[in-house]
Amino acid sequence: MAYVEEGGIETHEIPIAGDLWETETLAEHLVLFGEHELSIDDKNRMLVPSEIRKAIDPETDGDAFFLVTGINHKLWLYPEKYYEALALRMQSEMAPEEDMLAFDQLNFAMASRVEWDKQGRILVPDRVLKKSGLGKEITLIGMRDHAEIWNRADWDARIDELDQKRAEIAVRAKQRQANT
Repeated sequence: MAYVEEGGIETHEIPIAGDLWETETLAEHLVLFGEHELSIDDKNRMLVPSEIRKAIDPETDGDAFFLVTGINHKLWLYPEKYYEALALRMQSEMAPEEDMLAFDQLNFAMASRVEWDKQGRILVPDRVLKKSGLGKEITLIGMRDHAEIWNRADWDARIDELDQKRAEIAVRAKQRQANT
């Protein structure tokens, strides 16, 4: 189970033996929110909005992002140090099971570390951009611990879908939270 405490501090209950559990704390991290309509230029560069760049503390968040393809097939941007902390929490094995091997291949072998330039732009690697199917007009959305990059038209359609299910989503979220 995971809990987010005040100030963005996330703790996880981890089984250590039988009925014994240990609480692990993930360092305080940046909370990403909002939506930003952006463009990808002809050189595959995307501007990281200034409010995000200003909120990033190089000491706690790093000075780059890790770009990975999320479970929804959208590109996800994680603050550098948060992504590294997530990676270090996972156990590494000399002979991992097939599922863990596939997970590591998806989330580490195919990840890209991207830094912003002096103008605040990141370069989306060509191979990543092609696989993602992103066009030039995009929307960057904050998703608490990461940001997602959507084609603008797809995000607009998703917002319409979410708006139609707003009450249902709220009820399910409350039920899930009550069960944790």
